[in-house]
Amino acid sequence: MIGIDIEKINRFEHWTDEGYSRIFTDNEIKYAKSFENSLERFCGFFCAKEAFVKALDDDGIVYKEIEILHTDSGKPYINRTKFIDSILREKHKNQIDVSISHCKEYAVAIVLIE
Repeated sequence: MIGIDIEKINRFEHWTDEGYSRIFTDNEIKYAKSFENSLERFCGFFCAKEAFVKALDDDGIVYKEIEILHTDSGKPYINRTKFIDSILREKHKNQIDVSISHCKEYAVAIVLIE
C-alpha cells in the first residue's frame, strides 16, 4: 500500500497555533517550531499524514492520531501508537516507511505500508 502527497508550503502561512493544534501533536508542533523554516516542517508533516491516509484508503482517520516523529539521525517515522497498530492489524500489515522532503515552495511525502 502506497500513498503520496504534495502541498504548497504557503498554504500554512496564516495558520494560528489553534489551527496547528487541531491537526498536529504537541511533539510535532515543538519539533517544527524549533526550526527557522517551521512552515516547511508543518507542511511536510501534513503531507505525511495525508499520504498515510491515502495508503490506507481510509479518509475517516483523524490526522492528530497520526504522529510523525524522527530518529536521532533525523529520519521521519510514524509513531506506533495503539491506534496505529490496531489499524495495521486490521489491514494485515506491519511495516510503515515514510519519507518527507521539502524546499522553499513545496513539501512532499510518501508512505509505504507493507
